[in-house]
Amino acid sequence: MKQGGLMIAAVAVAACFQVPSRCLAGEPPGEAPAVNAKPTATASYGVSGGNEPEAPGAAAPTSQSDASKKTLRQKVRSLIGKIAPERLKRDREFEKASAQFQDFCRHWEQNLRDRERANLSKLMFTLKDGFQTATYTGYGDVKTCEAHQSKEGFSIGRITYQEFTYYLAGKTSEEALHGEKKPISDTHTTEIFRWENNKWFY
Repeated sequence: MKQGGLMIAAVAVAACFQVPSRCLAGEPPGEAPAVNAKPTATASYGVSGGNEPEAPGAAAPTSQSDASKKTLRQKVRSLIGKIAPERLKRDREFEKASAQFQDFCRHWEQNLRDRERANLSKLMFTLKDGFQTATYTGYGDVKTCEAHQSKEGFSIGRITYQEFTYYLAGKTSEEALHGEKKPISDTHTTEIFRWENNKWFY
C-alpha cells in the first residue's frame, strides 16, 4: 500500500511541474499535456515589444507601394528621355535665333522706312477749303526688340513701334508734300515673329 501511495504522489508532483497553475488553483492535476502539442495562438493588441514575429502578410502593402513608385519613376524617365532631346534642340536653336534677332530688328526698321516712302509716293490729294490735302501712314522708331522662348521652347521674337497717320495740306500738292506733316492719330503696334528653318519669318 505504501508503495502504491508513493507512486500516486510522485505522479501528482510531476503533473504540478507540467501545469503549475492548476495545482495552485486547487484543481486536480489530471493528465499532463503532450510534449509535441502545439501552443494555442493568442490575440495580440497594441504595439508589440519587438520580440513577437509579425503576421505573414504585414509586409505586403510596403512591397506594393515600392513597386508602384518604381513603375512611376520608370514612366517619368521614359517621358524625359523622349522630351529632352527635342528640348535641347530648341534650346540650341534659341541661342542662334536670339543672337541674330538684333540684326533682324534693324532690318525690320529699315523696312518700315521703305514702307513709309512707298506710302508717300502713292498720295491721293483732295481739294478741301482751297487746299490740297492728303493723309498717309508713317512709322516711328523701333522701341522694343526682344527674343524669348515659349513654354515649349520655340523661339519667338517681338518688335514694338508707333504707327502714325499724318495729314498734309498746302496750296499745291507739291507744297503739301514738302510742308509740315501733322499726326492725327497713332497706334502702338506689336509684331510677333517666329524662328524657322534657321531664320526669322514675318
